[in-house]
Amino acid sequence: MRLSLNSNTAGRRPQRAARALRDYLSRRGLRMTGEREALLRAALERGTHFTLDELAQDVMRSDSSASRATVYRSLPILVEAGILQPALVTGEVRRFELALGRRHHDHLLCRGCGRIVEFRSEAIERLQLEIAARHGFRLTSHVHELFGDCAACRPAGRARRAAVAAGAASAAASGVRRGAAGKRR
Repeated sequence: MRLSLNSNTAGRRPQRAARALRDYLSRRGLRMTGEREALLRAALERGTHFTLDELAQDVMRSDSSASRATVYRSLPILVEAGILQPALVTGEVRRFELALGRRHHDHLLCRGCGRIVEFRSEAIERLQLEIAARHGFRLTSHVHELFGDCAACRPAGRARRAAVAAGAASAAASGVRRGAAGKRR
């Protein structure tokens, strides 16, 4: 659950993020390495809705000693330190975004073009808490993702569905039968 209700403090975010990471590492007996600093810088520059591979590419460009494996091993540290959070956890590719200094929000994802819209709804937040309480739960985490087609993709989606339907109708009218594997018989 991304419940951080801090105001957006983008101007001080790099210093706050570095301090949060150093504090987190210190509490766990770990040290700030050059690779971790490069990862933090790359994440701050990316900001929102990036994949692990995109972040790894950025880090390796800025720090020649960093490897993809280092980035993959270190990313959970930034999540546990509260600097990053999973943004979109379902679908083909997992995405992350900055958590530090950002208000909690949810996401709309277009299935057609991949556009991501962040939104906040007090009504949805209250409803989630009511549902959890009704079932004896105390919420500690949630991710709310809504999938659909944005306005720009809806006409294209209708056209694709119409073409598929027309092809199926045409095949049925011509008497072509398809087997289990979809091959003509």
